[in-house]
Amino acid sequence: MKKIFTSIFVVLFAFTCAHAQTVTIQKTDGTSETFKASEITSITFSPAEQTAAQAIAGTYTGTDSVNVGKLFPYNSSTEVSYQVIANDDNTVNLIVPEVVYKGTVMGDLTLGTYTIKNIPYDESQQAFVKAYKDDNVVFHFTCVDANGNKTIDKDYTFDKDVCKVIISKAADGTLTVSNTYQMGTMPFVIYGTFRGKQK
Repeated sequence: MKKIFTSIFVVLFAFTCAHAQTVTIQKTDGTSETFKASEITSITFSPAEQTAAQAIAGTYTGTDSVNVGKLFPYNSSTEVSYQVIANDDNTVNLIVPEVVYKGTVMGDLTLGTYTIKNIPYDESQQAFVKAYKDDNVVFHFTCVDANGNKTIDKDYTFDKDVCKVIISKAADGTLTVSNTYQMGTMPFVIYGTFRGKQK
């Protein structure tokens, strides 16, 4: 549909130029420019530049990992997909999927899905960065021990000072999400890292 309207505009413009000695263009800043019709041979519409948010938006699939207290590293049992959504103000929303970690010292862990909203772009870090403690993001957490007993099954809130997310995209298209957080009264800080690509 956009191409049709563009084509119609070009035809009408060409017709106008053929019957007019000058063409005046009114700009959004209130100024105008006038050209002789004979000076114009063609019109090219350049696509609008993408914002940083638009450039990084998409769904990325890869492996999620956590390092509990920098002592106990674990990888997700399967590949997962993170979603980055661009907002009109050049911030992004990050949708973190449900992730399962099997065979940890606590047992099999499942971290439920959650969303971190309105993450701003930090030019100095070339990344989207947010300390999100005050967002009070809630997620569900379950733990099943080696005997199959569910020892934890409850909601937690990311409300600690360490809660911070950094989202960046490399030249090869790899998305990296660094997410640091702490759960409830558990003593260890958790350092999460996701790396994935669009598929």
